[in-house]
Amino acid sequence: MAIVTENILDIIEDGGEIDMQEDLSAFSSPMNQEIEEFIHSKAIDFAKRKLSITYLLTDEDDGQLLGYFTLAHKAIEIDGSCLSGSDKKRLSKYANYDQDTGTYSASAFLLAQFGKNYAVDSGKRITGKEMMEYVMDILADIQHRIGGGVVYLDAEDREKLKLFYENEAKYKRFGERVSKADGVKYLQYMRLF
Repeated sequence: MAIVTENILDIIEDGGEIDMQEDLSAFSSPMNQEIEEFIHSKAIDFAKRKLSITYLLTDEDDGQLLGYFTLAHKAIEIDGSCLSGSDKKRLSKYANYDQDTGTYSASAFLLAQFGKNYAVDSGKRITGKEMMEYVMDILADIQHRIGGGVVYLDAEDREKLKLFYENEAKYKRFGERVSKADGVKYLQYMRLF
């Protein structure tokens, strides 16, 4: 199976928004309603407003939506006390260190959404590891064009997600936050190029 990565803005600009909206409405992520809600009702608007860009991963043969990820750019602060010496050294290439607060400030790529489509037959379903390879391909191209080197994401504090991001995707945890909106605890992860 060949997989195609499509920038949602390119589809909109080519006049395919109506057909795309129909495809997006069939996306299902029963274990994470936020992922499903975003692709159903926010991805197009956010792309048009240039708040974030969603990339669709589709099967080249039948056009079926396999998964998606959304990227944005955002400033972050990372507490240096939670980093190893080698991580501090690597991070200092892309971030400014504040000796008074012990934090690193960086302009980073945010992996804002990341989800696979469970409406696809299990035999055709893309893996998280495969999806992450597509994310890193896009980010490597962006890095080549504009610079930068820090990718970060927030993930719900669930064991399966922790194992995936830490072991398979090679992200390192640097903090946590609690959502003011719903009280959900999120773990913060980063990865350096």
